[in-house]
Amino acid sequence: MIALEKPDVLRALKRCLCLTEQDLVFCAYLSDSDYWEDYALARHTVYRWLQTKIEEYGVNQTYLLATERYADLPLFLSDSQGRGEQEALEVFFQFVAGESPMDAKINA
Repeated sequence: MIALEKPDVLRALKRCLCLTEQDLVFCAYLSDSDYWEDYALARHTVYRWLQTKIEEYGVNQTYLLATERYADLPLFLSDSQGRGEQEALEVFFQFVAGESPMDAKINA
């Protein structure tokens, strides 16, 4: 069941976007900066996508779209972009439903 309302989810996504922007600044100081930059950009892209979908369709429908996107990810991720996308979706599932995408249930 979805625990948060639309304004709360949008506010949480805004905070996630701020964190990814900070990560983009700091990744230049890391030893493998290209990896971490790709990772942060992938998270940023997913959070923007989620924000757009929530504004367009609402929280429940976006949750369903996100579970489909998550299910389409490869089982074993080795690239930074895939891992960043996976993490962003998992963070979204945690703060929206408080569960992993495989355990969560919604009342649609």
